[in-house]
Amino acid sequence: MAGPPRPRVGEAGFTLAEMLVVIAVVALAAGAGALAMAGRGPARMVASAADRVAAELRYVRLDAIRSGQPRSLIFDPAAKALVSETRPPFAIPDGLRLDLVTAREAGADGKAAILFLPDGRSSGGRVELAAGTAKGALVVDWLTGLVRGEAP
Repeated sequence: MAGPPRPRVGEAGFTLAEMLVVIAVVALAAGAGALAMAGRGPARMVASAADRVAAELRYVRLDAIRSGQPRSLIFDPAAKALVSETRPPFAIPDGLRLDLVTAREAGADGKAAILFLPDGRSSGGRVELAAGTAKGALVVDWLTGLVRGEAP
């Protein structure tokens, strides 16, 4: 009684590498489809901008600690941008409203800033973002300088 025919070398089926490539392509297609269906609504714009503003605040804090020099993130409403001494400005997207509440008063030009000290502390503040009915907020703790998201 003879068993099933044995495959010849090189004809045994798919290799692990081929299977991984197929899985990766399927995962990319599924991800692209999900992003296309999600759209870019106001809630997504607020969440994306909040993530970017939080990253900018964290970067400026770490730069102050690393350099041993005070650093500020300046909110410039006229230019609709966030500006720091060591990074390119971050333009606030059209349709997004950004409000900053800090312990320091805004200057005559309307600019306001959150200052980070070399020991990690900050002047503190609250950044509120809104687009349509979608809202988000970030809080910068004055004692620790840590940035956290907050429900509006």
